[in-house]
Amino acid sequence: MKLTTKGRYAVLALTELALVKDETLVKITEISTRQNISSTYLEQLLLLLKNAGLVIGVRGPNGGYKLAAPAENIMISDIVNVVEGRLEARGCVAKSGSCTGVSGRCMTHDLWDELSRHIELFLGQISLKDIIRGNVLGRSSPPRMLEVK
Repeated sequence: MKLTTKGRYAVLALTELALVKDETLVKITEISTRQNISSTYLEQLLLLLKNAGLVIGVRGPNGGYKLAAPAENIMISDIVNVVEGRLEARGCVAKSGSCTGVSGRCMTHDLWDELSRHIELFLGQISLKDIIRGNVLGRSSPPRMLEVK
């Protein structure tokens, strides 16, 4: 199980959209430049997120993207599940009825299954608003701005 660049970049992109105070549309090139993400790759991710109803995309010279709902209503799990699918910590496949390839479940099946549930619960409790406020379950604080003298 590994969160790929798809998941990380999608969360970064939507965090950028969450920073916009009004209904302003944000161009892909703006996000791409600020986050150092390929605009082509970003366009593919935003299309997936648009199809899932998390963002609104407007075409044309004055077009761009904005969140489809308030930042506090978009959970990180929603974003990650769209672009990555459900994150699974276990390597075994319960659908076949056997984790070991022989018969039954492996001895560690419940451990990895529970870890997957914890990941989903954790990401399901953090909204984009929490990210921009630096409030990730009280474990983080907003980044400190450097003082210019």
